[in-house]
Amino acid sequence: MLPPELSDLVAVPGITDCFISGTRPVVLDRGAGLEEVYNPFRTDAQLRDALVALAFNAGVRLDIAHPMADVVLGDKRLHMVLPYGVSARPELSIRVHRDSPPSYANSELLDQLEQLVGERKTLLVAGPTGAGKTTLARQLLSPLSERIITIEQTPELRLGGRAVQLFSREPNQEGKGGVTLARLVTEALRMRPDRLVIGEVRSEEFGAFLQAVTSGHPGAVTTLHSHSFSALARRLEILGLLSNLEPKLTARLVVDCVDAIAQLGWRNGQRAILGIATPRLKGSQLILEPLA
Repeated sequence: MLPPELSDLVAVPGITDCFISGTRPVVLDRGAGLEEVYNPFRTDAQLRDALVALAFNAGVRLDIAHPMADVVLGDKRLHMVLPYGVSARPELSIRVHRDSPPSYANSELLDQLEQLVGERKTLLVAGPTGAGKTTLARQLLSPLSERIITIEQTPELRLGGRAVQLFSREPNQEGKGGVTLARLVTEALRMRPDRLVIGEVRSEEFGAFLQAVTSGHPGAVTTLHSHSFSALARRLEILGLLSNLEPKLTARLVVDCVDAIAQLGWRNGQRAILGIATPRLKGSQLILEPLA
Protein backbone atom coordinates (compact mmCIF):
# COMPACT_ATOMS: atom_id res chain seq x y z
CA MET A 1 0.00 0.00 0.00
CA LEU A 2 1.32 3.43 -0.92
CA PRO A 3 1.88 6.04 1.79
CA PRO A 4 -0.51 9.04 1.69
CA GLU A 5 2.11 11.31 0.05
CA LEU A 6 2.37 8.99 -2.96
CA SER A 7 -1.31 8.02 -3.03
CA ASP A 8 -2.27 11.65 -3.53
CA LEU A 9 0.21 12.08 -6.37
CA VAL A 10 -0.83 9.00 -8.37
CA ALA A 11 -4.51 9.89 -7.89
CA VAL A 12 -4.09 12.90 -10.19
CA PRO A 13 -6.55 12.41 -13.12
CA GLY A 14 -4.92 11.08 -16.28
CA ILE A 15 -1.51 10.45 -14.73
CA THR A 16 0.71 7.86 -16.40
CA ASP A 17 4.10 8.62 -14.81
CA CYS A 18 5.39 10.20 -11.62
CA PHE A 19 9.07 10.95 -10.91
CA ILE A 20 10.51 11.96 -7.54
CA SER A 21 14.17 12.90 -7.26
CA GLY A 22 15.03 13.71 -3.66
CA THR A 23 13.43 17.00 -2.63
CA ARG A 24 13.20 18.44 -6.13
CA PRO A 25 9.73 19.25 -7.51
CA VAL A 26 7.79 16.12 -8.48
CA VAL A 27 7.47 15.61 -12.23
CA LEU A 28 4.20 14.21 -13.60
CA ASP A 29 3.08 13.08 -17.04
CA ARG A 30 -0.63 13.28 -17.77
CA GLY A 31 -0.30 12.66 -21.50
CA ALA A 32 0.63 16.19 -22.54
CA GLY A 33 4.29 16.35 -21.57
CA LEU A 34 6.09 16.67 -18.24
CA GLU A 35 4.95 19.14 -15.57
CA GLU A 36 6.25 19.99 -12.11
CA VAL A 37 4.17 19.85 -8.92
CA TYR A 38 4.79 20.15 -5.20
CA ASN A 39 7.04 17.54 -3.56
CA PRO A 40 5.57 16.24 -0.27
CA PHE A 41 8.97 14.86 0.83
CA ARG A 42 10.94 17.59 2.60
CA THR A 43 14.24 15.70 3.04
CA ASP A 44 16.13 12.99 1.17
CA ALA A 45 16.04 10.85 4.31
CA GLN A 46 12.24 11.01 4.41
CA LEU A 47 11.98 9.75 0.83
CA ARG A 48 14.67 7.12 1.42
CA ASP A 49 12.84 5.73 4.46
CA ALA A 50 9.57 5.62 2.51
CA LEU A 51 11.22 3.63 -0.28
CA VAL A 52 12.79 1.15 2.14
CA ALA A 53 9.44 0.65 3.87
CA LEU A 54 7.67 0.11 0.53
CA ALA A 55 10.23 -2.49 -0.51
CA PHE A 56 10.05 -4.26 2.86
CA ASN A 57 6.26 -4.46 2.77
CA ALA A 58 6.42 -5.87 -0.76
CA GLY A 59 8.97 -8.50 0.25
CA VAL A 60 11.71 -6.96 -1.91
CA ARG A 61 15.24 -6.24 -0.76
CA LEU A 62 16.36 -2.60 -0.93
CA ASP A 63 19.50 -1.65 1.00
CA ILE A 64 23.14 -0.69 0.57
CA ALA A 65 23.94 -4.07 -1.02
CA HIS A 66 20.89 -3.90 -3.34
CA PRO A 67 20.25 -0.17 -3.91
CA MET A 68 17.75 -0.66 -6.77
CA ALA A 69 14.45 -2.51 -6.80
CA ASP A 70 11.17 -2.90 -8.70
CA VAL A 71 7.82 -3.26 -6.97
CA VAL A 72 4.40 -3.74 -8.53
CA LEU A 73 1.36 -2.60 -6.56
CA GLY A 74 -1.86 -3.20 -8.47
CA ASP A 75 -1.75 -1.03 -11.60
CA LYS A 76 1.42 0.74 -10.49
CA ARG A 77 5.04 -0.18 -11.17
CA LEU A 78 7.62 1.44 -8.90
CA HIS A 79 11.33 1.61 -9.66
CA MET A 80 13.36 2.70 -6.62
CA VAL A 81 16.99 3.78 -6.28
CA LEU A 82 18.84 4.53 -3.05
CA PRO A 83 21.81 6.93 -3.04
CA TYR A 84 24.43 4.36 -2.12
CA GLY A 85 27.03 5.06 -4.75
CA VAL A 86 24.65 4.77 -7.71
CA SER A 87 22.81 8.11 -7.53
CA ALA A 88 23.12 11.51 -5.86
CA ARG A 89 19.75 11.24 -4.11
CA PRO A 90 16.89 8.75 -3.63
CA GLU A 91 14.93 8.28 -6.85
CA LEU A 92 11.42 6.97 -7.42
CA SER A 93 9.77 6.38 -10.80
CA ILE A 94 6.13 5.31 -10.86
CA ARG A 95 4.33 4.04 -13.95
CA VAL A 96 0.54 3.97 -13.68
CA HIS A 97 -1.30 1.59 -16.00
CA ARG A 98 -4.89 2.67 -16.47
CA ASP A 99 -7.61 0.15 -17.27
CA SER A 100 -9.49 2.67 -19.39
CA PRO A 101 -8.46 2.65 -23.07
CA PRO A 102 -6.13 5.50 -24.04
CA SER A 103 -7.01 8.04 -26.68
CA TYR A 104 -4.85 8.45 -29.76
CA ALA A 105 -4.46 11.37 -32.13
CA ASN A 106 -5.34 9.03 -35.03
CA SER A 107 -7.64 6.31 -33.70
CA GLU A 108 -8.42 5.00 -37.21
CA LEU A 109 -5.12 3.11 -37.10
CA LEU A 110 -6.25 1.41 -33.90
CA ASP A 111 -9.04 -0.30 -35.85
CA GLN A 112 -6.46 -1.65 -38.28
CA LEU A 113 -4.31 -3.02 -35.44
CA GLU A 114 -7.33 -4.69 -33.85
CA GLN A 115 -8.07 -6.37 -37.19
CA LEU A 116 -4.46 -7.57 -37.51
CA VAL A 117 -4.52 -9.09 -34.02
CA GLY A 118 -7.90 -10.70 -34.70
CA GLU A 119 -6.43 -12.28 -37.84
CA ARG A 120 -3.58 -13.74 -35.74
CA LYS A 121 -0.91 -11.61 -37.35
CA THR A 122 2.38 -11.34 -35.47
CA LEU A 123 2.75 -7.76 -34.24
CA LEU A 124 5.55 -5.62 -32.85
CA VAL A 125 4.62 -2.42 -31.00
CA ALA A 126 7.50 0.06 -31.02
CA GLY A 127 7.91 3.46 -29.46
CA PRO A 128 9.86 5.59 -26.99
CA THR A 129 9.46 5.42 -23.22
CA GLY A 130 6.02 6.58 -22.09
CA ALA A 131 4.39 6.34 -25.52
CA GLY A 132 1.94 3.68 -24.32
CA LYS A 133 3.34 0.48 -25.84
CA THR A 134 2.21 -1.82 -23.02
CA THR A 135 -1.13 -0.04 -22.74
CA LEU A 136 -1.81 -0.51 -26.45
CA ALA A 137 -0.79 -4.18 -26.32
CA ARG A 138 -3.16 -4.73 -23.39
CA GLN A 139 -5.99 -2.99 -25.21
CA LEU A 140 -5.50 -5.15 -28.31
CA LEU A 141 -5.27 -8.42 -26.37
CA SER A 142 -7.84 -7.94 -23.59
CA PRO A 143 -10.93 -8.82 -25.69
CA LEU A 144 -9.49 -12.22 -26.66
CA SER A 145 -10.69 -15.38 -24.90
CA GLU A 146 -7.60 -17.39 -25.87
CA ARG A 147 -4.98 -19.06 -23.71
CA ILE A 148 -2.44 -16.23 -23.87
CA ILE A 149 0.88 -16.71 -22.09
CA THR A 150 2.51 -13.42 -21.16
CA ILE A 151 6.22 -13.22 -20.38
CA GLU A 152 7.45 -10.15 -18.51
CA GLN A 153 10.03 -8.84 -16.09
CA THR A 154 7.30 -7.25 -13.98
CA PRO A 155 3.52 -7.79 -14.20
CA GLU A 156 2.23 -4.93 -16.34
CA LEU A 157 0.01 -6.45 -19.04
CA ARG A 158 -2.45 -7.83 -16.46
CA LEU A 159 -4.66 -9.72 -18.90
CA GLY A 160 -7.64 -11.54 -17.47
CA GLY A 161 -9.58 -14.55 -18.66
CA ARG A 162 -7.45 -17.56 -19.57
CA ALA A 163 -4.17 -15.64 -19.69
CA VAL A 164 -1.17 -17.14 -17.88
CA GLN A 165 1.56 -14.86 -16.51
CA LEU A 166 5.24 -15.81 -16.37
CA PHE A 167 7.93 -13.53 -14.90
CA SER A 168 11.70 -13.53 -15.16
CA ARG A 169 13.73 -13.79 -11.94
CA GLU A 170 17.04 -12.27 -10.94
CA PRO A 171 19.78 -14.62 -9.66
CA ASN A 172 20.43 -14.75 -5.91
CA GLN A 173 23.54 -13.50 -4.10
CA GLU A 174 25.45 -16.58 -5.26
CA GLY A 175 24.53 -15.89 -8.87
CA LYS A 176 22.13 -18.84 -9.02
CA GLY A 177 18.42 -19.30 -9.54
CA GLY A 178 17.98 -16.69 -12.25
CA VAL A 179 15.29 -17.23 -14.90
CA THR A 180 15.62 -15.21 -18.11
CA LEU A 181 12.89 -14.07 -20.47
CA ALA A 182 14.47 -16.20 -23.21
CA ARG A 183 14.15 -19.32 -21.07
CA LEU A 184 10.54 -18.47 -20.25
CA VAL A 185 9.76 -18.29 -23.97
CA THR A 186 11.07 -21.85 -24.35
CA GLU A 187 9.10 -23.02 -21.30
CA ALA A 188 5.93 -21.32 -22.56
CA LEU A 189 6.03 -23.34 -25.77
CA ARG A 190 5.48 -26.46 -23.64
CA MET A 191 2.34 -24.98 -22.08
CA ARG A 192 0.21 -25.11 -25.24
CA PRO A 193 -0.30 -21.39 -25.72
CA ASP A 194 -2.81 -20.05 -28.22
CA ARG A 195 -0.74 -16.88 -28.33
CA LEU A 196 2.62 -15.76 -26.91
CA VAL A 197 3.19 -12.24 -25.64
CA ILE A 198 6.49 -10.83 -24.43
CA GLY A 199 6.11 -7.59 -22.49
CA GLU A 200 9.27 -6.11 -24.02
CA VAL A 201 12.27 -7.46 -25.92
CA ARG A 202 15.65 -5.96 -25.00
CA SER A 203 18.19 -8.73 -25.64
CA GLU A 204 18.38 -12.48 -26.31
CA GLU A 205 14.65 -12.95 -25.79
CA PHE A 206 14.15 -11.29 -29.20
CA GLY A 207 15.77 -14.27 -30.90
CA ALA A 208 13.70 -16.65 -28.78
CA PHE A 209 10.57 -14.73 -29.79
CA LEU A 210 11.36 -15.05 -33.51
CA GLN A 211 12.16 -18.75 -33.20
CA ALA A 212 8.91 -19.35 -31.31
CA VAL A 213 6.93 -17.79 -34.15
CA THR A 214 8.76 -19.86 -36.78
CA SER A 215 7.98 -23.01 -34.81
CA GLY A 216 4.28 -22.52 -35.40
CA HIS A 217 3.00 -19.83 -33.02
CA PRO A 218 1.55 -17.01 -35.14
CA GLY A 219 -0.25 -14.09 -33.57
CA ALA A 220 2.53 -13.35 -31.10
CA VAL A 221 2.89 -9.81 -29.78
CA THR A 222 5.80 -7.94 -28.20
CA THR A 223 7.00 -4.39 -27.64
CA LEU A 224 10.38 -2.72 -28.08
CA HIS A 225 11.97 0.69 -27.71
CA SER A 226 12.36 2.75 -30.88
CA HIS A 227 12.03 6.48 -31.46
CA SER A 228 11.04 6.35 -35.14
CA PHE A 229 10.53 4.12 -38.15
CA SER A 230 13.85 5.37 -39.51
CA ALA A 231 15.65 3.92 -36.48
CA LEU A 232 13.57 0.77 -36.20
CA ALA A 233 15.34 -1.44 -38.77
CA ARG A 234 18.69 -0.76 -37.11
CA ARG A 235 17.15 -1.40 -33.70
CA LEU A 236 15.96 -4.82 -34.86
CA GLU A 237 19.44 -5.64 -36.15
CA ILE A 238 20.94 -4.71 -32.77
CA LEU A 239 18.41 -6.93 -30.97
CA GLY A 240 19.41 -9.70 -33.35
CA LEU A 241 23.08 -9.26 -32.52
CA LEU A 242 22.24 -9.40 -28.81
CA SER A 243 20.51 -12.70 -29.59
CA ASN A 244 23.66 -13.99 -31.39
CA LEU A 245 22.03 -13.67 -34.82
CA GLU A 246 23.84 -12.31 -37.85
CA PRO A 247 22.17 -9.25 -39.45
CA LYS A 248 21.22 -11.20 -42.60
CA LEU A 249 19.60 -13.95 -40.53
CA THR A 250 17.82 -11.37 -38.35
CA ALA A 251 16.44 -9.68 -41.46
CA ARG A 252 15.21 -12.98 -42.88
CA LEU A 253 13.61 -14.07 -39.60
CA VAL A 254 11.90 -10.70 -39.09
CA VAL A 255 10.47 -10.77 -42.62
CA ASP A 256 9.32 -14.39 -42.21
CA CYS A 257 7.88 -13.95 -38.69
CA VAL A 258 6.61 -10.39 -38.27
CA ASP A 259 3.49 -9.29 -40.13
CA ALA A 260 3.26 -5.71 -38.90
CA ILE A 261 5.04 -3.14 -36.76
CA ALA A 262 3.21 -0.23 -35.15
CA GLN A 263 5.25 2.85 -34.27
CA LEU A 264 3.96 4.97 -31.37
CA GLY A 265 4.94 8.49 -30.44
CA TRP A 266 3.43 11.93 -29.99
CA ARG A 267 1.62 14.29 -32.31
CA ASN A 268 0.67 17.80 -31.18
CA GLY A 269 1.38 16.81 -27.58
CA GLN A 270 -0.92 13.76 -27.68
CA ARG A 271 0.01 10.09 -27.85
CA ALA A 272 -0.41 8.79 -31.37
CA ILE A 273 -0.01 5.70 -33.53
CA LEU A 274 2.39 7.25 -36.01
CA GLY A 275 2.12 4.47 -38.57
CA ILE A 276 2.00 0.75 -39.33
CA ALA A 277 4.59 -0.98 -41.50
CA THR A 278 5.48 -4.45 -42.65
CA PRO A 279 9.10 -5.68 -42.90
CA ARG A 280 10.52 -6.44 -46.34
CA LEU A 281 13.89 -7.40 -47.80
CA LYS A 282 15.68 -5.16 -50.27
CA GLY A 283 18.50 -7.43 -51.34
CA SER A 284 19.72 -8.61 -47.94
CA GLN A 285 18.76 -5.36 -46.18
CA LEU A 286 15.77 -5.09 -43.89
CA ILE A 287 13.38 -2.26 -44.79
CA LEU A 288 9.95 -1.26 -43.53
CA GLU A 289 7.14 -0.76 -46.04
CA PRO A 290 4.27 1.41 -44.80
CA LEU A 291 0.88 -0.22 -44.48
CA ALA A 292 -0.75 2.94 -43.11
